[in-house]
Parts: sequence; C-alpha cells; structure tokens
Amino acid sequence: MSAPLLSDLRSPPVVGRFYMVPVIRDFYWHGIKHDWPVLGPMHTDVDHFNFPYPHYHVDIRFLTKALMRRVASKWGYASVADDLVARAASVATCYPLMKVMFPLPAHAPLPLGRPPLARKFCSTSVVPFTLQDRKPFPALRAAYPDPAPAIRRMDGRLLCPHRKVDLSTFAPDAAGVVTCPVHGLRVQCGIAVA
Repeated sequence: MSAPLLSDLRSPPVVGRFYMVPVIRDFYWHGIKHDWPVLGPMHTDVDHFNFPYPHYHVDIRFLTKALMRRVASKWGYASVADDLVARAASVATCYPLMKVMFPLPAHAPLPLGRPPLARKFCSTSVVPFTLQDRKPFPALRAAYPDPAPAIRRMDGRLLCPHRKVDLSTFAPDAAGVVTCPVHGLRVQCGIAVA
C-alpha cells in the first residue's frame, strides 16, 4: 500500500495515517538505533548560535509512542505518563542527531545528501517548540521581524526563512503564524482569523 509524500501536503498530516517521510536510516541517537524521521535539511548553526556541527532535528510526529517513551527515559524521566512523554519527546526535537554529542559506531556516520524516504505512521500532528522560554533564540529575534514572512514556493510550500524547514504541514495559529519547531522562529504562513 502506498502512502502520500509528506512534502506534497499543504496541511498537517492526519494522525493515524501513514506517510512517506525523510529519515536517517539505522542511526544511533540517545543510544537507540532507529530510522529517525527528520525535519528540514542537515545544517549547522554557526551563524546565529555558534554551533558549527552538522545535524538534523527529529520529527516526533512520526515516532511511535513506545519510541517516545524510550527517548523520554533517556532524558531521565522515571514516569511514562503521556504528558511527560510528550514533553520529553518535544524537547528532544530540538536536540540534534550528532556525532559530537552522541558518539556513533564507526559503521554509522551521519549520512550526507538528501535523506531517503520511509513509510511512517503519524502519531501526532503537533511539534511544539519548547526550548528556553518558548521564544526563538535571541540571535534569531534580532535577525528577523516578528513574525517573519514565509518563503513561498511556486508549488505552494511555505518555508521558514531561517533554515528552509517546510512549514506547510503545520497548522498556523489564529494570527496565521507557525512557530518553527526547529529554532522557534515565528513565521507568517496564513491569514489571520478575525
């Protein structure tokens, strides 16, 4: 059975359905080997955060609840209550898949090029930005207006101007703003609801 491409969506994925999403295959993160779904391109953050290491961010919408619990336990949560799991997993989206922080076996380097697609189950449609005070990093606040205008592609996709993360599959708030789950930049992606 085929599944729609996540990149073809112009609205949030439907919870309970399968989609073809970009993944980093057989990668170790927090000591767990898995095909991790990722958001946006591989990037460094040397410009605004003085962080020169290439990394991806995890797209928790396509992690199973069991895998979220495993990630939560790696962050030191003793309870597997749903709210703690969701909180721990959402924080984990903002931590990169990196060779530096999490040493990898010699046979599993951080892959280069476009991540392959894999069929993944959507377990949630929300990816909150939870670092610091739920605001973008200070360097981003200084570099972009609030909200920043989205990059509008000819195919209808809306991209974050910072790292070109596709925001088309995230629901805007009542003001038409999507908070990018990667670094917290507020991006104007829709029309405000009166």
